[in-house]
Amino acid sequence: MKLYKQTLKLESSLVTPLKGDTLWGHIAWGIAVHEGEDAVKSFLEESQTAPHLIVSSAFPAGYLCKPYPAPRKRTKMLSLTQYADIKKQKKQRYAVAADYLSGSSGADTAGNAGTNNTQVKQPYIKSDTRMHNSIDRYSNTVMEGNLYTVTDLWASQPLFDIYILSSLSPERVTELLTWAFENGYGADASVGKGKISLNGSLEAVQPRANSRQYMALAPFVMLETAGITELRAELFLRTGKIGGAFASSLSPYKKTVLLYDEGAVFTADEPIEYIGTLLQNMHTDERICQAAFAPVIPITDVSGQL
Repeated sequence: MKLYKQTLKLESSLVTPLKGDTLWGHIAWGIAVHEGEDAVKSFLEESQTAPHLIVSSAFPAGYLCKPYPAPRKRTKMLSLTQYADIKKQKKQRYAVAADYLSGSSGADTAGNAGTNNTQVKQPYIKSDTRMHNSIDRYSNTVMEGNLYTVTDLWASQPLFDIYILSSLSPERVTELLTWAFENGYGADASVGKGKISLNGSLEAVQPRANSRQYMALAPFVMLETAGITELRAELFLRTGKIGGAFASSLSPYKKTVLLYDEGAVFTADEPIEYIGTLLQNMHTDERICQAAFAPVIPITDVSGQL
């Protein structure tokens, strides 16, 4: 399979973060809408055994997720300056993409792995909470005392990169991405949130490193641990919500699953292109799945402070 980069342009705020599993779900929905149930069923069946397309989370243009750092033994007391530098490094959310991938323009085009990213001005995503009234769908009136909050996500700049590992043609990948975003992305798309368009064309990229140490570019599970060692990562709980034609289901939520987050670092005995799997039996409707695989890129040794 080949690794591609596609730049996205945000034309509104978001409610749903641009995580790889949700992005992949939108691609599957696009196939269902345009090519029918048989086509998406075939796509899901192939994805269980030999996926043809795996997508990363989205990162500000020119950046990647920051590799989860390795613990570092401290043999002496740190100075105030050293301690301040450690705190500054921990606040850095992103790494410069050009340090890890060739053919990927970035905020720093030096192209040398190990660039001091603490000197790079980092983009950010700001959250803003809104209050809403709950609506009684039968009477179409406000339900007294039933307030809830929605968090809007605002990016400091509109361009984001996603990475697609695929054996499909570039033309087919572009078509699937176009379908994925044509009706908006994530929650509240019907009221203008999550408006996304493709910016530029698909671009092939190559990892700079040749290593058995890898970094995951999207959330994933690891059902098979054979050959995977030295894993370090953040964990989070995912309770996905179904949408589209399934939105009227009596149970709109998928089963909860524990995922490793993007930025996870691990060592593999054999060369790999992705990690994880497509999870089945995620809902009472057996057709509902959960994407839990991620494209990976080889990286050089990552040191850091925890």
